[in-house]
This record gives sequence, structure tokens and C-alpha cells, in this order.
Amino acid sequence: MKRNFRYFSMVLAIIIMVSSVSVSYGKKAKNEPQVKYVFYLIGDGMGINAVSGTEIYNRYTGNGPEQVNFLHFPVRTQVNTNSASTLVTGSAAAGTALATGLKTYTGAIGVDTDRNPVGNIAEWAKASGAGVGIATSVAINHATPAAFYAHVSNRDSYDPISRQLIHSDVVDFAAGAGFLTERNVGLDATFYEQEARGEGVKVFYGAESFGNVKTEYDRVLCLGGKDLKELPFAIDRKEGDTALKDFVTTGIDYLYGRYAEEGFFFMIEGGKIDYAGHNDDAASCFQEINDFAAALDVVLAFCDEHPGETLIVVTADHETGGLALGAGEYKMNPELLASQKMSENELTSKFRQTFMPPPPPQRRGQRYGQGMAPQQPQWTPPSWEEVKEFLKVNLGLWDTVPVDKRTEERFYETYQATFGAKEGESEVRSLYAVNTRLVSDAVLYLDSAAGYQWSHGAHTGSPVGLYVSGVRAAEFNSCSENTDIPLLIARIAGYDIKH
Repeated sequence: MKRNFRYFSMVLAIIIMVSSVSVSYGKKAKNEPQVKYVFYLIGDGMGINAVSGTEIYNRYTGNGPEQVNFLHFPVRTQVNTNSASTLVTGSAAAGTALATGLKTYTGAIGVDTDRNPVGNIAEWAKASGAGVGIATSVAINHATPAAFYAHVSNRDSYDPISRQLIHSDVVDFAAGAGFLTERNVGLDATFYEQEARGEGVKVFYGAESFGNVKTEYDRVLCLGGKDLKELPFAIDRKEGDTALKDFVTTGIDYLYGRYAEEGFFFMIEGGKIDYAGHNDDAASCFQEINDFAAALDVVLAFCDEHPGETLIVVTADHETGGLALGAGEYKMNPELLASQKMSENELTSKFRQTFMPPPPPQRRGQRYGQGMAPQQPQWTPPSWEEVKEFLKVNLGLWDTVPVDKRTEERFYETYQATFGAKEGESEVRSLYAVNTRLVSDAVLYLDSAAGYQWSHGAHTGSPVGLYVSGVRAAEFNSCSENTDIPLLIARIAGYDIKH
């Protein structure tokens, strides 16, 4: 009898334990609030130091809010980012991990290590009846957004990625700067936009047109403007330029208007944080994070109206640039970065327009060099003093930013190489830009003088931050890998996980 009682007690204990697990992780758990609106924000290349560095930058320059909103969420932890093939991941593999909950090889989008398609959280949300939105500040077929709707073995397969978005029955609202294209395919962005219209997608260009987006439209594509592949850097933005928050505002209005009862899933990427990190451009990086946070402000306003139904998850796919806070012994002067008024890319463009020789003119229907060469004005290289004045006006060097004699000598050597070197010798190539070396070196020196030092212009294997607010946010303290995040979101939101 005692033996039977012990056996019965053990079985009962197991049943209670299993029931407890079901309550914690099952999709229909009782006595747990079920999230209805999911916001999944990804700062591409946004390392932990970059976020903290942004807050420091803002406080000392006044170029942003004193507090970066998500840095003060109730849940703040970190996750690992390695791919299945490398310790230092790329956006495709990391985006796939954040979308599917599975590690894959670097360069893969939406497929496993055997190149088999795997389900993602956007697909799970749609299968549950929720609306789905995807927004990014870079091309809509770039690696990170693509991980939420496409399945290709190589991230550079922009043609099939574009077509999978256009023919998707998952994504209701898509927004991005434009489309990247493959040279060997011979198609341009206009082709994909026209094909989208042929599939019944309503296409809109520029923030001024987004007020025409109607909830009765079955599918919507909002683009930053004609012939764009990325939005301007926030530090370079001009009046009338589209911003990430414009996409987010329009996306929320559309998704809530159409799926208020069913709920929705909205992935939002700050894609150009990564671009600035590849350039080792601190001021541009910090302004991109501020821009990302401004888009989050729109989300937070929605959350205030739906506090018991909204989950906000903020993270990064990887860290870019290896940013260190502090240069030399106890040295930081972040106020010096107030002198930089434009991105390294924009400054290079201005430098070239000001000082470099214009390209030789060509007659229509005639290659240069054939027949009589067109006459053009003689070009004279700028003096060193003119170049110094340019760097003074645009970066504060020799003005608010001290430049010692040894550093000036190095700048002068680069100046001589710039205006006497063979083509390409005075350039610095990063993943997304080719900048003039003198400009790049000057920006890097300014960053160092301000106390921000970059180890290199590529990805690192550092963990990234995970910041969570809203319904059942505390459960994300258990996450240690980037793959944990989408699986936990799906369980909390009640999506069926299907790989």
C-alpha cells in the first residue's frame, strides 16, 4: 500500500510539474497576460558601448535626449551573437537567428546550415491571424529585414529576395529606402516597384505621401523616395527627407487600423547604425541611435495607449567597429564631437566637390579621347592652408579640437598623397562607402580626441544588449543567446512555432 501511495505521489508530482511548465511556456497559458501587439526593434551593428556612448554624447553636446529611452527599460541584459559557422557573425546569419530562433552559417537568410528554408516569427504571427509589418532605414531587401520574409542561401541574392517580398502572403506593411539590385540580373529598383504594383501592392514614395495609406489596402509598400537604397544619415537629414519614425508612424496606423482585434507583429530596423560603425564615424553612429530611439518614441506612445497588450523588444544583430569609451588615461571630451555637422560620407562628397578635379566632359555619342578632346579649365590643387581651413570649419580641427605638431605632420603627408597619388591610393574603403583618406583620418582623430576609439571598421564577436519593456518583459532575463529571443516572443504572443 505504501509503495502504491509513493508511486501515486510521484506521478502526481510529475503531472503538476508538467502543468506548471505548460502554464509558463504554452501558447494559451492561463492567468498570464497575452501580448497582442509585438514590436521587435533591431539596431544593426548597435553595440553596448555605442548605446552608452550615445547617451554621453547627448549630455555633453545637446544633440539628443539626455537619456536614450531603451537604455532605461526595466529589463536590460545581453545575448551572444555568433553564427553557426563563425564566432563573428554577419547581418544575414544574425538576422536569421533573431527571426527563426536557429543559428545558421554566415551569409544565409532564412535557411538552416543545410540550406533548407526555416520558419520565422513573422510567418508564425501571420499564421496566428496577426498582421505583419517590416520597416528599415536601409533597402527593404537588405539582410536584416529579408530574414523576416525571405529564404535564400546567399544574402547578395537581391533579385529572389525582392521577388519573395513582392509575392509574400505574410507581410502586410513593408517600408524601406528602396531596393538593392544585382548587376548580373540587369534589373533596377523601378522594376521591382512596378512588379509590386502588378501584384496589387500599393506603393508610396516619401513621407509626404504616407498620409494616403489606407487601412483597406491589402498590402502596402512605403519607400523613402525615388531611386533610394538607404535613407540619409540622420546627421545629414534635410527638411522633407523621410525618417525611420515616418515609416513607424505609418506602419502603426495601418496595422492597428487593420488588425486592432487580431493584433500585429512589427519588426523595425535601424540599419544605418551599422553603416556609421563601418566608417568608424562616432557622431554619425550616435545620431543614428538617436534616430532609432526617436522611432521607438512612436512605439512607446502606442504602448501608453495599450499598456496591458504590448511587448517591446530592442536588441542588435551584432556589434560593429569595436568602439571603446575612453582614449588614454581617464580621457573623454565628448563635447568636442559637437563640431562635426555631417557624416564622413557627406564630408567626403563636399571635400571632393571643393578640391578635387572635375571629371573630363564627354560629348554626346563620343568617347573621351576620340577625335578632338573637349576643352576644360585647368585644375589647380588646393593649398595646405585651404585644406586646413576646410577641416577647421567642418570638424573643428585647429579650433575647438587641438591638433599637435606631430598629428599635423601626418595630416600633411596624407594631403600630399591625396593630391599627388595614383588613383585609389588616397581612399579608404569600408563595407558601404569609399571615402577620402584625409577626411576619414580627420574624423577618426576627432573621435579619439573626444574619447571614442574604434578598434576597426568591421563586425566584432561582442555580446549585444537586449532591452525589453511591456507585457511579461521580465521573462527575457533568461535569454543568453540571440536565438532565445524570437522563440520567447512567439510563446508569449501565442504564435505556433513551426520550423
